[in-house]
Amino acid sequence: MTAISAEGRAGTGRAIGDVISGAEFTKSRRTGQPVWRNSYYEGQIEKRLWRPIADGTRRGGRRYAGAVLKSAKELERKTLRARQKLSPGCRNGALGSVAIEVLEALYLNFVDYKSGQLEPAVATIAETISRSYSAVHAALKRLRNARFLHWIRRSRPIDNAVGPQVEQITNAYALDIPPEVEAMVRQLMGRSPLPDDARWAREQRKAEWDAMVETLSAEKYLKDIAPVDGRLGETLKSIAIMLDRRESSSRRETGSRVI
Repeated sequence: MTAISAEGRAGTGRAIGDVISGAEFTKSRRTGQPVWRNSYYEGQIEKRLWRPIADGTRRGGRRYAGAVLKSAKELERKTLRARQKLSPGCRNGALGSVAIEVLEALYLNFVDYKSGQLEPAVATIAETISRSYSAVHAALKRLRNARFLHWIRRSRPIDNAVGPQVEQITNAYALDIPPEVEAMVRQLMGRSPLPDDARWAREQRKAEWDAMVETLSAEKYLKDIAPVDGRLGETLKSIAIMLDRRESSSRRETGSRVI
């Protein structure tokens, strides 16, 4: 039985990931629409994403949250100053004030410090911080682009009069910190790196995230990880299909096999 190699999967995932990594290529539709194709079933993958916050205690988690939030605010201030030099009327940095509010709510109101479980609805976040749905949705995308979090879409099997179906449920979120603020977080925590500290946790999450991405075809990567709407989405989907076919053809020529 032929199969794509890990190296080949990684190459395809990176190729498409590079194409859509820009902020202008991260447009996604609102939830509440028909179920997304290829959503993960509830409980299928969350445990690979969620990790305890700091030492898993409420005290340790809130202390860590304070360090992350302070670092995020400093990053926002610095990037805002840099942008204002080029555009004096600019009002937001890399994150924006709403994204800071969203991040604060995720750390202080929604995440389970012991397990890292985090699955609030966008509408619930919006209600908590008294912001609109669209503002929170845009803020979440900025936080993802800045690598403060990742998420996966999920669905759940249901039974009704017409037979088994699925329904869309809330996303599962995994909190993270970008390399740019890691040193500041560790300094604010006032300790040297430990097995559960920021760098180790980030590297573990990144390795597991990359491993999941490597198992996806280019087309599935677009659907599951970084969806794009409109004409651009159709163009990238065509490119993804082309890459998958090319890779499949290459495997047949080389005769790579599962051992």
